[in-house]
Amino acid sequence: MNDTEFITIEPQGPSKTKLYNPFDQAVSTENIVLTDDTPEWSCYLVEPNHRQLVQRADINPFNVDVDWQQRENEMLELMHDRMGVGLAANQIGQPYRMFVMHHSHLKDIGVYNPVVLETEGEEIIEEGCLTWPLLYFKVKRAKRIKVRFTKTDGITDVETWMDGIDARCFLHELDHLNGIVYLDHAGDLKLKRAKEKRDKYLKKLTKKFKNGI
Repeated sequence: MNDTEFITIEPQGPSKTKLYNPFDQAVSTENIVLTDDTPEWSCYLVEPNHRQLVQRADINPFNVDVDWQQRENEMLELMHDRMGVGLAANQIGQPYRMFVMHHSHLKDIGVYNPVVLETEGEEIIEEGCLTWPLLYFKVKRAKRIKVRFTKTDGITDVETWMDGIDARCFLHELDHLNGIVYLDHAGDLKLKRAKEKRDKYLKKLTKKFKNGI
């Protein structure tokens, strides 16, 4: 999930973002074409038609011999490079049940085997996603949630309430782990309007760059 406009970041090493053109992809999951999974760890955003984005991430991260602190650091670096506040394993083509996010009080955290225990209220707020940059539309989600997850050490469990952007980010990334993308929360008309708004903004940016502004 992201909270600001997309900017192009040039790759500068193995943990940097692999660039692609997300604006050539369909804005609806109805047109997703399944592609081969990447079995080895690569901390790059996969393209929007990657199969892992629509598959549930079922692998318990702590059932494999992995340095999760290192991988978490790579994901957080990628998340910040893309000006995001959350990044799920699915978004880099991995089937592990974990994501990273920036919490307003806890700061950067790794979230493993997350569960929502309770929800309170509802609110509709505009939402975006690192996989589909600049594509924003309003999504209804719970306003306040009680969650439980395991920390990076694989031992410490956290149970706490979240609200505001923290709750929304947690739910957005948990959706990813369940094979649900935020496009699934919008009808065809809403997606069409969001795409038109995005394309209009891109044309405006292109014109400014051409004019040297």
